[in-house]
Amino acid sequence: MSLRNPSQLLRRAIRLATPIELRQTQPQSRRFHASPPTLKKRRIAPAANSPSRPEAPSATATAPDPENPLDFTALLASLTPHDTHFKAQLQTILHGGRFNPSSLGALSIPIKSPAGETETFPLRELAQVVPRSGRTISLLVNDREYVKPIMSAVQASREFNQQPQRSEDNDLELLLRVELERKEELVRRIKDTTQAWKDKVRQARSKHDKVLKAWQKDGTVLKDVVRRAERELQKVQDGKMKEVEGEESAAIKGLDRN
Repeated sequence: MSLRNPSQLLRRAIRLATPIELRQTQPQSRRFHASPPTLKKRRIAPAANSPSRPEAPSATATAPDPENPLDFTALLASLTPHDTHFKAQLQTILHGGRFNPSSLGALSIPIKSPAGETETFPLRELAQVVPRSGRTISLLVNDREYVKPIMSAVQASREFNQQPQRSEDNDLELLLRVELERKEELVRRIKDTTQAWKDKVRQARSKHDKVLKAWQKDGTVLKDVVRRAERELQKVQDGKMKEVEGEESAAIKGLDRN
């Protein structure tokens, strides 16, 4: 009879020498097939014409300086992002209204992942938004699985509220009809936009007012200086309101040129 492999005999001898209690308490390795799969979160590449995402604001924002209470640099800096946002909103209304590619591309589309979870993506990351002739917008969808979610989201949206039509030549292309808006509706939307802009100015002014009051209360700034700062702050707000009203007037006049 042939001898067993020496290494096998050694392992068996060690096992027999190990107490049963110790062998029972030793953890057993987990089988690979019994481990639940770890799914990576899906990343969707943006479409070719997708605009770059805005950078996050700097963490070191300018703060009001009690050493110079008449300096409103911090207040004006806090208004700059609002100025940029609302000016872009006015341009969107002037150039294509709610069917502007930027506005349409921002529409949220819910997509269900293979794991059954729902993630939301802007339309511009799932399809290219391309204006066509004849008051038509083409949606060139990146993947077939996005077609139905896009169709459902566009139809359910309050802004667009229409069923995109499939192209006869390309099953990944959806067509939208651009509906002309009445001037009265566009004027109303312009005024709503500038009103929201003014509200942001008032909120920023109110916040700065509280800072001045706090400086006066704790004795950091003299009462007379705070009063002067409040008068100057009112001038800043008045000037900003005139700027917003100028943008509103220019936008309404621009409707006649488009």
